Amino acid sequence: MNIARTKVDPATGNETGVIMAKQILRSSGGQRHTSPIPQGVIANGFIFLSAIRGLDVETQKVVQDVEQQARQAFKILRNTLEGAGGSLADVVSIAVYMKHLQKNRPIFNKVWEEVFGNEPPARFAAEVTDIGTEGDGTEFLLSVTAVAPAR
Repeated sequence: MNIARTKVDPATGNETGVIMAKQILRSSGGQRHTSPIPQGVIANGFIFLSAIRGLDVETQKVVQDVEQQARQAFKILRNTLEGAGGSLADVVSIAVYMKHLQKNRPIFNKVWEEVFGNEPPARFAAEVTDIGTEGDGTEFLLSVTAVAPAR
């Protein structure tokens, strides 16, 4: 679905250009959401990705090992970005929600450094109590903003 809105000059009534173009992202390498949210949205030169968790893409079950869950979340992130024509290098900001921030941050940081190296995106992390589906073992949830490739 593509949505475009044009800006109209109030003095002349003429259209002066597109101010927003939005495309819903669907990637075979990403996770399937059971709620009515898209994998992501491409708009105004950015890719916004929704609620990435450490799932096995085939079974849609959460990987139970915390380090593997983090690795799987980044694998889904990479696959979803590639499906949109982007890459991990395009990521500018990640919000990380963790169930056990103090306990799991060192594990998450180890994987983060392997994934992003010396040029990581901006990030914040917050501890939350309710992510994923009740009882599924979700420890991390990523909300991602990336620069979309020129089309």
